This record gives sequence, structure tokens and C-alpha cells, in this order.
Amino acid sequence: PPGMFRLLSGRAPVHTFGRTTNNRFLSQVYDENEVWINADVLAAMPEFADLPLEDGERVVLENQDGVRSDPVKLKVTQRIRGDCVYMVHGYGHTAKGLKFAHKRGASDSQLMTRYKVDPIMGGTGMNVNFVRIERVGRAS
Repeated sequence: PPGMFRLLSGRAPVHTFGRTTNNRFLSQVYDENEVWINADVLAAMPEFADLPLEDGERVVLENQDGVRSDPVKLKVTQRIRGDCVYMVHGYGHTAKGLKFAHKRGASDSQLMTRYKVDPIMGGTGMNVNFVRIERVGRAS
């Protein structure tokens, strides 16, 4: 959809799924996820023309169904195609008992409200979700 990016997610080599993000030693290596966006695409976005978003700035993602993420750091890079954004899976935990992982980064799972099922083997595809980017503090 116009103004939206396909949401992709993947793993960090430091962590095992979402189970090790509460490990304080591993969190010293990779403490929170970021959302990657193509630098050229970001520079051309009219909604940020007056005050451009910068690498490391916190943003909120909103998916096609109105689900909003917690604030997450922006990673501005040429290492992603222009119609997608990417996040490492396993962050954005809300359980208060997770002392190191609580509220670090944003949850990709929370934003994946739609999926497709392969009719032959039954596998699910979740790369059918789209998000828009908002500066932290902006009302929708």
C-alpha cells in the first residue's frame, strides 16, 4: 500500500529466538532491535522533508490493521531494498519479570496480524504485513 513498507523479520546470531534476550551478558552484545530502512527512500519521504529522521532516532511502526509498536531505534542503511523494513525477532517483551528484556526494542510478532497458509504443506508466511513509520511523539 502507498506510504507503507513490507515488514520483514529475522534472527540475530547472538540470540536464540526470543529466549536469550533476557540474558544480561548477551544483552551487552545486542541489547535491542532496530528497524532497518533504505536511506534513499527515507530521504525522499515527504512527511519527513522538513525535519528528516536520523539514524538512531526512535520511531513507532503502525501496521495495516492499526496495531502500533513500542518505540524502536531507526537504522538508516543501503543494505535493504526500498519497499521493505526489517527487524530482528525476539524483542519488545512486556513481561515485567524479564529484568533485562522488558521494553527493549519493539515486537515484530505484535505487528504481524495477518498471515498466509500454503495450501500444499500448511506452512505459514507472515511477510504479508505492512507498516508505516512515525516519529515518536506524533499522534496518529
